[in-house]
Formats: sequence, C-alpha cells, structure tokens
Amino acid sequence: MGEEEPFLGGLIVLVLVSLALAMTAPAQMKKSLTEKAKQAEKAQQAKKQKAAVQPQYGGVYRTTMATDPRSLDPHQETYGATTAITVNTNNTLLRTNPDMTGFELDLAESYRQIDDTTYEFKIHKGVRFHNVPPVNGRECTSADVKYSIERAAGMYGRKSDFKHYYYFDKISSIETPDKYTVIFKLKHPFAPFLKYLATPWAAIVAKEVVDKYGDLKTVAVGTGPFILKEFVKGSHITLVKNPHYFKKGLPYLDGITFKIMSDPASVLSAFLAGRLDGCGIYHYQLETVKKEAPDAIITEYPGTHMWVLRVQPWIEGQKPLKKPLDDKRVRQAIAMAIDKPRLLKLAWGGYGTVAVGPVPPVYDDSLPPSDQIKYNPKRAKQLLAEAGYPNGFSLELLTWNLEYMTKPAQVIKEMLKEIGIDLKLTLLEQPQYFNRAYRFDYELSLHIMTAGVDPEEWLIPYFGPLETSTFYKWSNPELWKLIREQQQILDVKKRKALIREIQLKILDDATHVFLYTQLRFGALRPYVHRTFYLLDYQPIVGETYWMEKH
Repeated sequence: MGEEEPFLGGLIVLVLVSLALAMTAPAQMKKSLTEKAKQAEKAQQAKKQKAAVQPQYGGVYRTTMATDPRSLDPHQETYGATTAITVNTNNTLLRTNPDMTGFELDLAESYRQIDDTTYEFKIHKGVRFHNVPPVNGRECTSADVKYSIERAAGMYGRKSDFKHYYYFDKISSIETPDKYTVIFKLKHPFAPFLKYLATPWAAIVAKEVVDKYGDLKTVAVGTGPFILKEFVKGSHITLVKNPHYFKKGLPYLDGITFKIMSDPASVLSAFLAGRLDGCGIYHYQLETVKKEAPDAIITEYPGTHMWVLRVQPWIEGQKPLKKPLDDKRVRQAIAMAIDKPRLLKLAWGGYGTVAVGPVPPVYDDSLPPSDQIKYNPKRAKQLLAEAGYPNGFSLELLTWNLEYMTKPAQVIKEMLKEIGIDLKLTLLEQPQYFNRAYRFDYELSLHIMTAGVDPEEWLIPYFGPLETSTFYKWSNPELWKLIREQQQILDVKKRKALIREIQLKILDDATHVFLYTQLRFGALRPYVHRTFYLLDYQPIVGETYWMEKH
C-alpha cells in the first residue's frame, strides 16, 4: 500500500537473504525486528528440510487481495495491490532484496557508478516483452528503460499524476549509446538514487502500450515472469506463466490467481477449506489456524507501513491552517493525549511496534524511544487552555471503513475526549476516503503512511517543498531546506544525522502523531515454497514460488 492500505494477500515466508551489492549504503533493519523474521524463516526451514525436495514445476498459486487495484499503472499508483500484480508482469533494473539491506540485479545484468552523478547499466540481451499486442514479443532495449524512467519522472503527462516523480526528477539526462547500455547523469549527487531504481514503481514498460491504451490503468504488459490474462473487478485477477521469460528455468508456477476478498472471515474460511494456498491473516485468527489447519505454516514479520493521525495540511497562500489547528500548542496537545502503547493494545491486540517519528521503527534511521512524545493528558489540557480552548472543541476525524482503521479511530476518539476534544468520526469507503484525502479536505485524518526503501520517502512526499510533496503539504521552508540538503549527502553517517534533525523538527511542528506499525501474519499450505521479501510493495515475487505436488 504506497500511501495506502497494506497489501493483505498471499504473504511470503521463506527468507533467503540476498547479498547486498557492494556499492550500496542502504538503511538497515533494526536487529530485534529482523530477528523475528529470521526466526520465522528458521522455523519454516526446519519443517521443509524434513523432505528436501527440489523445486517442481506446475500448479497455480491461489491467494487473495482485499480490494481491486485502483490502477495497474506502476508509475502513477501508490497502492500495494498494484505492485502485487506488476512485480510479476514487469521487471525493474534492480530489485530491493529480501531483507531490504540492498538490492538484486533484475533486468540489469550489471551496473557501475562512474562518479558521484553518473551511473551505467548493462541490461540483459534477448529480453522480450510479453507476446501480446501491441508489443507482440519484441525485444526490450535501452530505449524502453529510458522511456520508462522518464515517464515515472512525470515527463509524459501531468507531473502530479506520477506520484513517485521525485525519485527521478534529479536526472539531467538518460543516454542510450547502444541497445543494451543505459547511462544516467544526475543534476547533483542523490543518495537514494539506486534504491529508487530498485522499487516496483520504477517498472519498465513499453511506449506503444501506453500509446494504445492512453494509460496503464487496466493493462500490465511487461517482460516479467507472468502475463496478465484476466482482470475482473470485484472478482479475480489471473496471471499465467510467461513461457519466454529471460531468467532460465523460471518461473516454476503455471500461474497465480488473486481472488478479491475483503472480509477476513471469508478469507480464513476459504483457506481452511482448501480453496487458497496462502493468504494474509489477522492476529485474532492465529489460534483458529493453528487448531483447524495444524500443518499450515504461519509467519510473523514487521510491517513497514505506519499508522498516523494527521492534521489538515498547510499550503501557504492557498490553504491556510484553520482554527484551532493553526496553533502549535493545540497540535502538540493532541499528540500528548495519545497513549500509543494502549492504543496499539486496544486497536490491534498489541501486535506491532510503537512509532516515534516519520521514519518507521523497522528502519535504522528511525528515532529512538527516548525521543518519544510522552503521554501526558494533564499537560495536554494545559496547552489547550494556554491556546484559548479551556473547554475544548469539536473536530471531524476522517478515515476508511475497514477494521484496521475503525478500531484505532474509536480508541483515539475516547483518548481525545479525555482532554475535551470531541471527535466526529467519518468512515468512508476506501476510494471515497482517498478522493478526499488527496484533495486535502479534512481536519484530522487517520491514515497509513507509505512503505519505502529510503528514509526520505517519509520526508519528501509529506514535508518537502510544495511542488514535490504529493501525499501531504506543510509550508515550513526550514524543513524544505534540510530535506533538500540530505538528498545530496553521500556520507552515510552525516546524512543519518541530518535525517534525525529533520524528524525532530517535524515532531516539534506536531503535524502528525506517529502511532505504530503492525506485525503482519500469513498462512500457507506446507507444499508452498517461496522467498520472503520484507518490502510491503513486493508481497509476491512470483518467480521465486513453487509448489510440491499435492
């Protein structure tokens, strides 16, 4: 779920940690949370090593997603359901590796950094697009890479439609000296560049597909291991094996079927009845799975999406802050009134990690617990009185109507009531919620921040300059200046220090209350084998899946 609902479809379980490329200096996972993922992997390995079988070909993996993808366009979307499809239909030059400590080669055969602003990539020869119109199996070349990255940067259409354009707007030129070589030249050093090339949002597409359909909302044609066969809204999405995939011997599966199922009870029933091979489950379903499907493999791992309570955006000259939220003391009072550990316990059974600042707690760049805004309702009431609201006030809280949002919304309502703030809950269908959220039409919203691969993904699109912030707007020029500076620092320690400073300033502005990330749970049948990729936007890397005969 970019700036969205996390993908709750088939979850991946086998952690095969790939070697990080020597050039990278990525954000590292926090040890305690990484260990949980590794322990889950060891438990599964112990079961599966009892019968050390070799990968087998055939079978259709059956899983679910909670809602239809709004669009299949990897350059315009932010929704995790989109990349659940496109990581299987399209390739990227690089791919974020399983434990998010670096990246793997994908469409690229090799790459090198020539200097601080120049990167050369060699792509595999003989890679072909799917054998469907209008590409009809033609070869993928450096020209397709150039077009795709330029499109992701917003060069072909309205820039604001391309939600991740800030990934690539630092590129000054893309050269293609031959069919298999791509040279990126940047305007200035840009620390996250390689990590951004490794996200699913940098997928390689064909220009003629865009030209034919006008966009990629309902089509997914690429070079990936699977071909989109059918997309029936509200029902299912079917992928079939690409027989001409360039990675020798892959994929193993004949296909993947995603069933659109929003009701967690129905998903669990389908899994227990044998109609699904894997699915996402909730913490309160764990005991049922253990009892009713004792051979099922259950996984637990940290999520990378973060639940936040945020105030109305501030767009200087266009959308000024309205009373009472224009007073920082009011915003700080709201933050002090939220007991985060109790919220997590009441809303999600305690299955998660309390957040501190904008960068989620699974990342090394996150703020330590010592920087936490302390729960202090007494001081919160004092701040409201100092701001001229001794008797409190009323506000609307906007969110969407799925359980993982409505539960915390109800708890937050009760917590703020204790300091005199009366919340009116507005619970919308998810598409309607995002229509309002992207118009910045709310007083308070309970939201989920994007998953990402670099700490600036929780800075630029929320707190950066207005022309680059896509998910939120906040008119603080001091923050803008610092966020720009961190981009160009290639020294890891120096950049980390500045990112910490930025986060502390955001906490002081009290634009958001950074609440928690959830632990994620998955269940699958013991005959399913796969590689676990921690990045929420890579929920099913289908080329790694295979199933024993059953």
